[in-house]
Amino acid sequence: MKFLWKSLAAFIAILLILKYFVFLLNPGHTVKYNIGNFEIKEILNTKNNNNYYFEIEGEKTSVNFQINKNYNKEKRIIKKLIYQKIDEYECFLPIFKNNQIITDVLCLKENTIYNIRDLKIDKEIFKKQGYDENKYKDNSTEITVSNTETLYKKNVPKNSYIASESYRGLTLFGSKDSIIKLFENDVYKKEISIYTGKYYLVADYNSEYTFKNFHLVNIINGEKKTIRSYDDISFDSYIMGSVDGEVYLFDKENQKQYKINIKEESVDQIGSKDNIKYYDGSWKIISLKEALNGKQFENNKANIKGYDKAQKIDNYYYLYKKEDDRYKVYRADIQNKNLKTYLFETSDLKNIIYTKDKIYYRNGNTFYYYGENGNKKILKNTELEFNSDISLGVYEK
Repeated sequence: MKFLWKSLAAFIAILLILKYFVFLLNPGHTVKYNIGNFEIKEILNTKNNNNYYFEIEGEKTSVNFQINKNYNKEKRIIKKLIYQKIDEYECFLPIFKNNQIITDVLCLKENTIYNIRDLKIDKEIFKKQGYDENKYKDNSTEITVSNTETLYKKNVPKNSYIASESYRGLTLFGSKDSIIKLFENDVYKKEISIYTGKYYLVADYNSEYTFKNFHLVNIINGEKKTIRSYDDISFDSYIMGSVDGEVYLFDKENQKQYKINIKEESVDQIGSKDNIKYYDGSWKIISLKEALNGKQFENNKANIKGYDKAQKIDNYYYLYKKEDDRYKVYRADIQNKNLKTYLFETSDLKNIIYTKDKIYYRNGNTFYYYGENGNKKILKNTELEFNSDISLGVYEK
């Protein structure tokens, strides 16, 4: 009898271990189920940060969205669906397991999805179901940083480190705010500068016609280093882009291409004239004429027609459409690029920063970010009214 119990215990232990490994190796699922008159298609991709993708389809309408939330690989996690037609919009509020409301109310009009927080329509029916519009409101509490800069401290996300260029260096906003001086005199335009990861790299504008040194600033702690080139580099140069933490520069005057390795703190010539490397998802060689015309890397370019700019970042396409002097910004899930969600407007495509779950951008003289709780302003700089070249950098832990 004792042997039997030991054998049974061992058998149960083996089953539990096997079940655990099956759970770990489970790549996800695709299921369809109905709530009311709507069919829900639910796709879980466990290889991509527990990404759940949903399509909600009715007889003549369809919306889609994604969430990144750990439900231990469970299926059918939408438990309730509130639907209401309001004016010209068809609006949906999915309610998840444990009565959780994770997304904003999604309102469809002419094949475009809008978050209800951006619409001036009646939200009362959704409030009765527990929808809280206050979490999407912008916090306007201001902290004056300088004569030109105002920080919205309560809007700054946790574990985020923000850097803003100044004429003589960099201003850091993070666990400890600080001003980093790099230049003796004001520098209004810095063509040879880039944010890459947690670093800001800029040419030594204390020099006159050529330079050998790059300033490197860690935007988390403000630590400064110098990366030195053996060659004199002309100020008639520009940053082509960054790949895997390595920065690529083209010197137009001397027709040479350099790679700046941040980790190794080195500068190496890697190309010239007929051997200029270019990256747009894969490496290729471009002509000298293209390099002289200022051709920059396009790391995340997406080929989607009908937009002024399209990029693929993780599970989304970001789509930019110019209207007058601004750009309307949309996001489409990679599973269905034809159904897009309106996000915000921006006045500048040069200052778009993508992080894990946010997109930072500039509109007018203010920097914002878009996240799961809507659009939040983080920094206003009145100097942007006169100099649009001031850039922002963000690093999120």
